[in-house]
Amino acid sequence: MEYPALERLEQLANSLDDLQFKLNSRVEELRSQPVEVSSDNGAVRVTADHAGRVSRVEIGARAMRYSPEELGAEITATIQRAQREATTRLQNSMREVLGSAADDFPLG
Repeated sequence: MEYPALERLEQLANSLDDLQFKLNSRVEELRSQPVEVSSDNGAVRVTADHAGRVSRVEIGARAMRYSPEELGAEITATIQRAQREATTRLQNSMREVLGSAADDFPLG
């Protein structure tokens, strides 16, 4: 006896397995490509992972031209740019796999 609903459920499970594999592959790909962002004048350089977690902040010689407050603002702005870039890369990658359904799961 055939059970069309059971066959459909099996197809759906296989599709979900494939989707999970693709998503995991994309995340691994992004993990291997950290985001690196520099301030406009190169005084600050920030490295962040695929999830926007900062792993490195480099302060160059040009930073000596800033007051402590200005340097703090420059560091903060550069970190925020790196985090936005990481979020954008992750969203774009998920959109390639999920299509418009990725918009139902905002990351930022």
